[in-house]
Amino acid sequence: MRSLIVALIIHLTLNILVFLKGWDVFKTRKVFRTLWTVIFSFELIVYIVGFVFFRHLPPEIVHSIRIMGTTWMIFLLYLGGLVLIFDFLYLTFNRQLARPKEWMNQPAKIKLTAFLSSITLVVFVLYYGGYKFNNPEIRQVNIEINKPAAKKDSVRIAMIGDLHFGYLINRDDAQRMVDLIMKQKPDLILFVGDILDSRIEPIQEQKIDEELRRLHAPLGVYSCTGNHDYRFEAEQKIEYLNNAGINMLRDSAVLIDSSFYVVGREDFVFPKRLPLVKLLEHQNVDMTKPIIVLNHSPRNLDEEVNAGADLALYGHTHHGQAFPGNIATQIVFEVAYGYAKKDNTHIYVTSGLGLVGPQYRIATVSEVVMLNVKFGKQPLPHK
Repeated sequence: MRSLIVALIIHLTLNILVFLKGWDVFKTRKVFRTLWTVIFSFELIVYIVGFVFFRHLPPEIVHSIRIMGTTWMIFLLYLGGLVLIFDFLYLTFNRQLARPKEWMNQPAKIKLTAFLSSITLVVFVLYYGGYKFNNPEIRQVNIEINKPAAKKDSVRIAMIGDLHFGYLINRDDAQRMVDLIMKQKPDLILFVGDILDSRIEPIQEQKIDEELRRLHAPLGVYSCTGNHDYRFEAEQKIEYLNNAGINMLRDSAVLIDSSFYVVGREDFVFPKRLPLVKLLEHQNVDMTKPIIVLNHSPRNLDEEVNAGADLALYGHTHHGQAFPGNIATQIVFEVAYGYAKKDNTHIYVTSGLGLVGPQYRIATVSEVVMLNVKFGKQPLPHK
């Protein structure tokens, strides 16, 4: 509830500040002022209707309102930021930094040009960001694990993170994403949590499980839990995924084709999450075989490294999703995105295929990661 109130305050504050800026810029152009007022009034009405009556509206309308609302939010963030930058540059070039109120005395032509240029730039960035989200990349990553894997000399793994199916990422998106994953023809499909977003109602209403059931691979489909799995109806959502054919590994391990292990960890929010060393002991994992660990959040890479994992896979960060979020995640996480190697452990943190909130990838990518894993050769038998 507290986070919702904070979001509302930020949203309303941005609306007021950007609206007043436009009102000032367009003061000599009544047509522009009228259009500006209509746009903001329409957005406010839609926002209030969606917030108050969303449980009583058809799912298609709720989906459209949420898309509009989140798009408007990021539009305001970027436009507000550009406005501040232009005003700062104006004061700097005119040597008026000590008198910040002088930004109000900018010539009307300069204010109008800067403001319209800012709007044009933001619209272009959002258009490109939407394109990047709707056209995910296929990232090929080659990994060599020195341990032999019995029957296998290699395996082709589709790694996917953070789909966030729900109110915003709907069944149409699910169909597109499943088609893309299956097009890669993986041997094994591994998710790193947050397949579902928050409430289970929109997922059930859209019958997203019908799309998830189309996922199949010769060696199976597995996932660990993510923090969004525990926001609402955790057990119900996890059961839903299991029933849809995605094997949820909750602090458990599975031996794949007698060759290598996939270990799925509970998310950090789970109160009884096991330390990885104890988990491997409890599951009687043979440490001579390759071990792949699924762990939603990359907040403590050393745990996988010290436990002897050969390949540790993570999601959660979205790589910040949209600039400057990518910079923030790089500050917070040791590895915020991409491949790294620490001691003998190969690490990959995916930016994810889906998103939370605004459906834009700005300075980040939506991706399916294809891990082309080669195992070590079996030792020759003694004669």
